[in-house]
Order: sequence, then C-alpha cells, then structure tokens
Amino acid sequence: MTTQAALTVLPVTAGALIGFVPTYLMERRREREALRKRWDEPMHQLCSETVVCVRKILYGRNQVKYSDADKDVVLSEMEDDYQRLPLLVEQIRLLGTRDLQVAARLMLRHAYAVRLEARGEPDPRADEYSKIPYERLVDAVQQFRVEARKQLRVETPEEIAREEP
Repeated sequence: MTTQAALTVLPVTAGALIGFVPTYLMERRREREALRKRWDEPMHQLCSETVVCVRKILYGRNQVKYSDADKDVVLSEMEDDYQRLPLLVEQIRLLGTRDLQVAARLMLRHAYAVRLEARGEPDPRADEYSKIPYERLVDAVQQFRVEARKQLRVETPEEIAREEP
C-alpha cells in the first residue's frame, strides 16, 4: 500500500513543481520590472528638473552678457536657480549611478563659475580649465544628459544633438 501511495503522490508532486517553478520565476521577473519602473519615473523627473535649472542659469548669463534686460532681476533669478541646484544634485546622489552623480557635481561646479562670471567676478578655476565657464557648463550638461540616459536605459544614450547645430 505504501508503494502504491508513493506512486500516486509522486506525479502529483512533480506536476505541482513543474507548475510552481515557472510561475515563481515569472513573478520574480515582474517584481524586478516593477521595482525598476518605480525608480525610473522619479529619476527622469529629477534629471529633467536639474537640466532645466542649469539651462535657466545659462540663459540668465546670456541675458546679462548680451541683452538690455534688468541685470539685477536676471542675477536674482540666477541666484535662485543656483540655490536650488545643490538640492537637486543631492537628490541625484540618492538615486543616481556614480557616473550620473559625478556629472551632476560637475554641472554644479561649473554653474558656480558661470554665476560668478555673470556678476562680473573672476573665474575661480580659470587655471584648471582651458574653456570659459559657460562652455564648461554646456559640456557638463551634455555629459549629464548622456549619463541620465544611460541610467534610464535609453538604447543610444550618446546620441544627443548638441546645443548649437
């Protein structure tokens, strides 16, 4: 009787395992995908806000340098954007890859120099770089975009049009 019972239970057990393993693997895959998507949207939003903030600083610098806009108002707006930038960079440090964090920190570093230049102050890192602060910041934004696209798993992250065609 025990052999008969074992022969009956064995196919049932094997069938249960055959059904359980693929179901378990599919469920784990869905969980990983859901976790990845849960962080992609906040990272996309955060990177977008960061680039917009830096672009406003660059735009402000151009207004100060090339337009008849009220320089005090423009500099005040630039200051507000610059004060917001380190907060965004800190958030990137929580969610971003190391390369994305470094790219964000470089944007912050060069935004500081652009801000000083717009106020008529000297570039504190002129001896470290061959380019002016504006050009360094434009390059840093481009590198940040590439790193953000890598983290967001864009198929061709390096294929981004330059600012000036």
